[in-house]
Amino acid sequence: PWDAHPPASLDHTLWLHRVPALSDWILYDCHSPAASAGRGLVFGGLYEAGQRVATVAQEALIES
Repeated sequence: PWDAHPPASLDHTLWLHRVPALSDWILYDCHSPAASAGRGLVFGGLYEAGQRVATVAQEALIES
């Protein structure tokens, strides 16, 4: 279970490409190109009205 070994963030970053209006929903699209040996990597994009407003990346330690 997750509560026995919660994941830990090793590093994360956020790049803002433009200021979002925040007047409507924001779509978060993410994918994990690599996960092995108890570590995972995730990249994501945040979109408002079809325009990318931010990019995120996170590496995590996942113990089993």
